[in-house]
Amino acid sequence: MYVLIRIAMGDVSVERDAVRVLCVLYFCGKTGQMHLRFGDDEDYTHTIDSENDFQKIDFWLRYPDHFAAALLRRCAPGESLFDRADKIKQIIRRIFQDQEPDIRWEPMRRYLRGAHEPLDEVLLFLTSRWLVYRRLSKRPARTQYFLTTKGCLAVERMMRDCPEIAWYAERCKLIYSLLGDLEGLEKREMQYREPIYAGAPLRSIIERIDDEVRQRFLERFGEPL
Repeated sequence: MYVLIRIAMGDVSVERDAVRVLCVLYFCGKTGQMHLRFGDDEDYTHTIDSENDFQKIDFWLRYPDHFAAALLRRCAPGESLFDRADKIKQIIRRIFQDQEPDIRWEPMRRYLRGAHEPLDEVLLFLTSRWLVYRRLSKRPARTQYFLTTKGCLAVERMMRDCPEIAWYAERCKLIYSLLGDLEGLEKREMQYREPIYAGAPLRSIIERIDDEVRQRFLERFGEPL
């Protein structure tokens, strides 16, 4: 656990990815102590029930401009976040003021079900340290991700000892609070509403939409970003 904290924001990609995966599970997963009959440590604190759901959350974490676009869609008249439009406006303005689309962008490729990145390497890193457990099931066909008690403690220790991960934590909280009511397929449909996302060739990097978000923000709020 100490090693993971020490290199949390380093240049080694698997460790950086591990921190992001832990934050997604901790802040966006279902909570509740679980006792499962496999592994050395049978206690789990958070879970995400499908790979589709996990990948869609991860995409919004890695593409701040697409996250902003989803918020703009959900605060349009008649949508679920319309009454929180002022808060959404401030969140999006801060995203662009902080240059997040440039600084925080971590590219993903488009596959048949949308944005996707193979997780085998980072999950091997996490499961070998018993921080995360992945369970495959056939009926129904799905992949579940569990944060172990040890993994939960690792995130909480990183929050105390590694202030650099605060951005990941706060962004995961925002994704969960503003878009967490969407099911996995609904998240996928929301992301596919972006023409640039939907039109990306298979296995190609999904492009950013900074300019489109700026234009929509101007149309929605009458103010430039």
